[in-house]
Amino acid sequence: MCFTPAVSLSTAIFEFIVATFIFFYFKKTTLHKSLIIFLYVLGIYQLTEFFLCTSSSPFLWAKLGFITYTFLPALGLYYALDYLNKKRYFLLIFLIPIAVSIFVAFSENFISLATCGTFFVTVKNLFMGHWIGGLYLSYYFGFILIVGILLTINAIRKKGIHRILDLIVLFALLFSLLPPIILIFILPALKITFPSIYCHFAVLFAFAALLVFYLDSKSQKSKRNSLKTF
Repeated sequence: MCFTPAVSLSTAIFEFIVATFIFFYFKKTTLHKSLIIFLYVLGIYQLTEFFLCTSSSPFLWAKLGFITYTFLPALGLYYALDYLNKKRYFLLIFLIPIAVSIFVAFSENFISLATCGTFFVTVKNLFMGHWIGGLYLSYYFGFILIVGILLTINAIRKKGIHRILDLIVLFALLFSLLPPIILIFILPALKITFPSIYCHFAVLFAFAALLVFYLDSKSQKSKRNSLKTF
């Protein structure tokens, strides 16, 4: 959540604009478009936080926000495999977030608290302090760990601009995947109120995505020009 609902809404709009711009402008890039879906999902999450603070149904939007960021690790892993041209087993990757989302959607008392202040937001759910929450965190951090290992190994094997691209993608994904589970799930479970700053990480990821697509597009253009000279 951002410092004000207006900033949260602006962040969502910014995410949608960046994702749409990348889709239409960088058509010749070798990077896979699943990253664009990741950007849209980040924007959707910002919208849920905006409506949590501005609508008369904060519990509903808190539940939708939980469902949204539950898909982030699976999307991150799917994108990483897509980016590395490895096999992607869609059902296997998304089975856990789909199952969790169905449970959350049909659970009437999943959200026990959802409040929004000027600088702080507090959301508590059924998983906090429960053994199921431990399983949920295992899924979340497990997928992030796999993404980190895959991209790190790939970056080590590459050189030049391609290594830089891999490192940018790695850090961008980590900065977008880790904050929500730490700021929104773990700290509130420990009864620690956190400053509402996740929008900053979302904006950072959007800029990183623009940089990655720009550098890759420039690299591909240089290759095409070199081939023409021969």
